[in-house]
Amino acid sequence: MKRLTLILFAILSINTYASESLFAKANELYSQEKYNDAILLYDSIISIGLESSELYYNLGNCYYKNSDWANAIWHYEKSLQLDENETTKQNLELVNLKIIDRIEPLPQLFYKKWWYSFISLFTTYFWQIITLLIIWIALFFKLLSQFTTIKKEHFLQFLYPIAIILLFATYSSYKENYTKKEVIIFSSTVVVNSAPTNNSTNLFSLHSGSKVEITDSIGEWVRIKITNGNSGWIKESDCKVL
Repeated sequence: MKRLTLILFAILSINTYASESLFAKANELYSQEKYNDAILLYDSIISIGLESSELYYNLGNCYYKNSDWANAIWHYEKSLQLDENETTKQNLELVNLKIIDRIEPLPQLFYKKWWYSFISLFTTYFWQIITLLIIWIALFFKLLSQFTTIKKEHFLQFLYPIAIILLFATYSSYKENYTKKEVIIFSSTVVVNSAPTNNSTNLFSLHSGSKVEITDSIGEWVRIKITNGNSGWIKESDCKVL
C-alpha cells in the first residue's frame, strides 16, 4: 500500500511538473503571437486532466486574438466557472460585442434579482457548510432544552427561520451552479425548430457565440432556452456544453 502511494505521488509530481513546463512554454508562444501553437500546448495540459481558471483564460485570449469568437466565449465562461475574475468578465463582455446576436434578457422581478445577488455572495460549498452548522446548533439547543432545565425556546425561534432561509439558499445555489446546463453555439448559423425534427416550423435563428440553456433532450436534438424567454429545438452537434 505504501509503495502504491509513493508511485501515485511520483506520477502526480511528474504530471504537475510537466504541466507547469508546458504552461510556461505556451505562455512564451503567446507572447510571441504564435497563438495556434500556444493553443495546442494549453489543450495538451487539459488532455491530461488538469485545468485552472488561468488556463482557460489564456486559451480564451488566444482564440480572441484569432477572432474565433465562439471558442473565446466558451473558454472565458469555463474560466469564470472556476474563478469569478473581473478581468475575465471584462474580456467576455468585449468578445460578446463581436458576435451577431444581441439577445435582450427578460427583466427580472425585483425579489428574484435580489435573491440571485444574495446566493451569489458565496459558493455552493460555503452555503452547505453554514447551513449544516446552523442546523447542528439548532439541534444542540433543542436537545439542551429537552434534557436540562435550560430553556432556549426564544433562541430556537430565531434559529429556525435562519435555517430555512439557508436551506433555500443552498438549494438555489446548487441548482444555479450544478444542475443548470448551458451551451455555446458553435455553428455559424443555427435554425431553431418548434419540434425535434427537420420538418418542423422554423422559429428563429441563432449564430456562433450565443449562450443558451438546455432544458430537455431527445436523441440528437436538444431543447434550448434563451434569456429573452424564447425556446425551441436544435441539434446537439451545433453547440458545445460548458
